[in-house]
Amino acid sequence: MLELQNITKYYKHSVNSNPAVNHVNLLVKEKDFISVIGPSGSGKSTLFHIITGLLKPSEGIVALDGKELTTLKKKDIFLAEQISFIMQGQNLLTNFTVEDNLYFPLYLAGIKGDYRERVREVLELVGLYGAASSYPDRLSGGELRRIAIARALMQKPRILIADEPTSNLDTANAIKVMELFRKINEEGTALLISTHDERFLPYSKSIYRMEMGNLALL
Repeated sequence: MLELQNITKYYKHSVNSNPAVNHVNLLVKEKDFISVIGPSGSGKSTLFHIITGLLKPSEGIVALDGKELTTLKKKDIFLAEQISFIMQGQNLLTNFTVEDNLYFPLYLAGIKGDYRERVREVLELVGLYGAASSYPDRLSGGELRRIAIARALMQKPRILIADEPTSNLDTANAIKVMELFRKINEEGTALLISTHDERFLPYSKSIYRMEMGNLALL
């Protein structure tokens, strides 16, 4: 499904001459649940940004179903309909309601349609249907994280990528997030997440460690 071939990333103005991502190869298959562990600065976020098209690799290929993503004319829409990305932090628009936050990425990607039923479905999935008309500043940190997951599920992605999804959450809310990921994975979505919290590695089917830009299967 998703294949990374020899992905390498250099930052031109970095004082460190070593690549942020160093010749990484990875295959994400249907229904995979992959966790990437490693210290801060090891290259996890850079790798995820390359996969989702936010950064261009210095070398290598990112391909989905054999199609090289960098060559696609409508890459943004293609990615939006196939891969969803939950970045670190909350990243919700505070002057938008929860419902509007769910719609907004689809609007930016030019994906048209009536998504009211889908809003109901994803909010019910994350246990927050009653929050549709609420504003983010009225929600707890755990609820905001689950809303971010709901937003990422709006277009029914085949692959969900999450960068440190349990960071800054207490144990109870972190468990809720991981149990939600388990359910999403069981329903057919492949998951690729990064984490510092090794307590949650048993949720994964495969575990990789990233250090100094190098990715290795454990």
